[in-house]
Amino acid sequence: MSNIVLQICEKFIGEVLGVFGQDQVKKIEDMETGLKEKTDSFVLDVMKVYLEALDQAIVDDKAGRRRKGIVIERRSDKRELYTLFGPLKFERTYFYDKRNREYGYLLDKAAGLDGYERISGNVARVLVEHASESSYGESSRHVSGGEISRQTVMKKVRLLNGLEISRPEKKRSVRVLHVEADEDHVAMQDGTNAIVPLISIHEGIEKRGRRGNCVNIHHICSYGKNTEDLWVEAATWIDDNYEAEAIKRIYLHGDGATWIKRGRNWLPKVKMVLDKYHLNRSIIEATGRQKERRGEIYYALREGDKKRFREIVHQMYETAVSKNEQEKIHNFQKYIKNNWEGIEIYSKEVCGGSCTEGHVSHVLSSRLSSRPMGWSKTGLKAMSELRAFCSNGGRVEVKHLKAEKPLPYKVRKKQLTKVAKVLQKYELDKLDNMPVISIGKVLYIRRLLNTIKNGGLGF
Repeated sequence: MSNIVLQICEKFIGEVLGVFGQDQVKKIEDMETGLKEKTDSFVLDVMKVYLEALDQAIVDDKAGRRRKGIVIERRSDKRELYTLFGPLKFERTYFYDKRNREYGYLLDKAAGLDGYERISGNVARVLVEHASESSYGESSRHVSGGEISRQTVMKKVRLLNGLEISRPEKKRSVRVLHVEADEDHVAMQDGTNAIVPLISIHEGIEKRGRRGNCVNIHHICSYGKNTEDLWVEAATWIDDNYEAEAIKRIYLHGDGATWIKRGRNWLPKVKMVLDKYHLNRSIIEATGRQKERRGEIYYALREGDKKRFREIVHQMYETAVSKNEQEKIHNFQKYIKNNWEGIEIYSKEVCGGSCTEGHVSHVLSSRLSSRPMGWSKTGLKAMSELRAFCSNGGRVEVKHLKAEKPLPYKVRKKQLTKVAKVLQKYELDKLDNMPVISIGKVLYIRRLLNTIKNGGLGF
């Protein structure tokens, strides 16, 4: 086995030296491409040697397997796994567990490989991260050059679990919190539209030049989850991250929808604020033919003058020229009446602005509804939660991907030591025997290798 390792290293160094021709200067791009290809191949060769050595160690551990009632069923079964370095091919042994009456590959279990899985956990992790920003097919092309099917990417996204942002060691102390709630409308595969709610919590807007950024923002989102459960999650997150005694006010920004107003039942010291974007849109729609009334309406609402607002709306209704226009004005008046608390607050408190539409666009719409596509219920739930998790600064890890339950067998330390020695037997003094170093013209890269062999730094 040590001869195989020596051959792999010899081959790798020879191929690396071959990248650097003597006829012309190599461009950076050429070196990057050539060296990456050789390095990936070298890593795959070493991984193959290690896995097959580990499999052999399990085979040789007759006493350990006998105690577990595990016997060999078949040898040299082939397996191919796509890794970050490319396709990895190796052979392993098929075992039978007499006690549990199960068949399986102990090497797969020892190395953390799911049975029938075609891609490694790290490849799955990278695929999922890219899928949060682009289509499943584009994610596959970016990571594997299209060698992995879009269905595989989709399945990995759906398997995600435990996407949670860790709690801080110390709670923050703030006087005011802003909670913004809105929703995205997403096309489903059956032709219907689904509503995906989004709750965003932050400490206010910090101006940076002409643009503003929400301070310490956190997003909560999931399709199919009960509204009450979403607000419980929001209230729990606030309690876990902020000192309750320090909070003097929570402003709940939204368009006045019923599900948003339910947040008042769960958030402490809360007051509703009607989002200015939706308020402005309702005014423009109601005054489509009577644009001259807009200034008066804005002034009445800004001052919190309900009486003056009613007079303006009554005059608009009287001068309307169609039932359709009257209906729009009536609905507008009803909308303002139902959300007067969230409008009046602008004249009483400095409640700040909101970015509800911006959050929906950034977190949800850019992936879920900005392109012509149809979602399944399972896929929409997984992707909406993934988008919120990534927007909160979360990174997908292998632990977030479900794994099979391993067979009741653990590789003993004695066997692991034997496997490690296979790779560690190869010593630097054997570099003397490599033709790429001992013969031919002396290049700088050869001098570097010789210096490493002799214990120097090579600089």
